[in-house]
Amino acid sequence: MKKYLLLALLPLLYACGDSSNRHRGINYDEVFAKDTQGLDILTGQFSHNIDRIWGVNELLVASRKDYVKYTDSFYTRSHVSFDEGNIVIETQKDLNRLHNAIVHTLLMGSDAKGIDLFASGDVPISSRPFLLGQVVDNNGQQIANQFIASNFATYLIQNKLQTRRLQNGNMVQFVAIPMIANHVEVRAQKYLPLIRKAAQRYGIDESLILGIMRTESSFNPYAISYANAIGLMQVVPHTAGRDVFEMKGRGGQPSTRYLYDPANNIDAGVAYLWLLQNRYLDGITNPTSKRFAMISAYNSGAGAVLRVFDNDKDEAIYKINQMYPEQVYRILTTAHPSSQARNYLLKVDQAQKKFRVRR
Repeated sequence: MKKYLLLALLPLLYACGDSSNRHRGINYDEVFAKDTQGLDILTGQFSHNIDRIWGVNELLVASRKDYVKYTDSFYTRSHVSFDEGNIVIETQKDLNRLHNAIVHTLLMGSDAKGIDLFASGDVPISSRPFLLGQVVDNNGQQIANQFIASNFATYLIQNKLQTRRLQNGNMVQFVAIPMIANHVEVRAQKYLPLIRKAAQRYGIDESLILGIMRTESSFNPYAISYANAIGLMQVVPHTAGRDVFEMKGRGGQPSTRYLYDPANNIDAGVAYLWLLQNRYLDGITNPTSKRFAMISAYNSGAGAVLRVFDNDKDEAIYKINQMYPEQVYRILTTAHPSSQARNYLLKVDQAQKKFRVRR
């Protein structure tokens, strides 16, 4: 099972555009330091519990593409890697606790509202399991209810149980459950009605929305990032979220609970793409060049994208308009000051192309 040190868990620091910085330079090292301090304050006790029970090299926490939930006073934990397509459930307690954790993980719902991933406790069993269609039992049967999940948990413990010893000497018993080959597509299908509704409302290509969601969260409704970017499209409440609320004539910023609702999250993420397309990057004439700029700006902010070309916004747009789209793409994937932003454009563009082919 993959282990994560705290500093190896860094998700999107600039997810869903930091538009508040679009008119000034950004000290990326300074931003990183502030976010690190913030996380230390918010999750210090949580991390302390993990270190104390599991050991200093065993920190495993929820992130953009990893669902992690602790139970039994942090002695049992479930980890769903939505990128790797693997589920690992392990305990330092007895096998009854492992059985319970398997059932609750396989039957967890898709509603992340009110679920505290940084506290110990079972997630409620749902009559509409989020993992339905993504995992099958030992008979190839979909796990749709508690009876099937319980039988599968018993089978796993009797036939697939593994053990390992932690560095602190404690023994761990665990099971690993592979997800089906096309688990990503199954999750994407769950959100297609909401994606199509938002695409029509804001005039944004469905494949672009899908590509961004695939890159941001791998369609994990529980996604949370280091910078408090939330949900499927990793909307940061105090930046993109605030801009979207302002666009809608609302004050303040969206709450965490609001953004953990898939419909709200997708609407907010696509609304922000509309802002990028029609306000922050307005003036870029070639639609392909604008798309590349929008993708990059979704990650790092429109201001950071334009400054790659010139410190003056109008001059930057003029320069972009003198280039072929391929030149814009090459510059944004090689000259952007953030390596994350450079890689982000590559990943989203590739994901978008795949969704275009599949549709």
